[in-house]
Amino acid sequence: MSKFKAVIFDMDGLMVDSMKHWLELDEKWFQERGLELTEDLVKYFTGRSIRENVTYLKDTFELEESVDEIIKERKAWEDRIYTNETQEMPGISRLLENIHKSPMRQAIASGAPMTAVDVVADRFKWRHYFDELVSSDHVACVGKPDPGIFLHTAEKLGVDPKDCIVFEDAENGVVAAKRAGMVCVAVPDKRWSFGVFDEADLIVDSLEDKKLYNYLGISYE
Repeated sequence: MSKFKAVIFDMDGLMVDSMKHWLELDEKWFQERGLELTEDLVKYFTGRSIRENVTYLKDTFELEESVDEIIKERKAWEDRIYTNETQEMPGISRLLENIHKSPMRQAIASGAPMTAVDVVADRFKWRHYFDELVSSDHVACVGKPDPGIFLHTAEKLGVDPKDCIVFEDAENGVVAAKRAGMVCVAVPDKRWSFGVFDEADLIVDSLEDKKLYNYLGISYE
């Protein structure tokens, strides 16, 4: 029997292997402008909304393009990445199915736009697993490390934040979960999860790790 009432999943880099595609496109975009995509920038961007990140880029590097022009360019990338290129992360489908068999509720809480969340939920046939699908669109495009997206998700689920467990691959997400008063499992990926994960309650290498199942109080089938 699980001690949790709800499981909340980040999406990019946690459920789907989309970050590698974003980083490839970002690196090219930066090079075209004579800029360098550093680990610190990747750490800053991960978990935040597209509008937050583009506004930061515009202000920091004094870019000629407007925020809306840059967002429009990135939306074209979004369609390509989520519709065709990205694949599911190892272990995610099994984990969703086993949680679904338990009394726990499930939700996605992503810094990505809702259009991306919808594509992923439908493309991988995951929609029926989730009680709520939430994006930064629902919280005025304020992403992580602000806890708002997780608090909003808990409210939609009708579950107290202390009874929620969050799965995250980025430091910003872990910080947001802990600020929301939730338990957090970190699943960092050395390809892009730059940062410190000391605040996480459990750290594992992948969603296939059986320790996750023991922690959740569900069987590994």
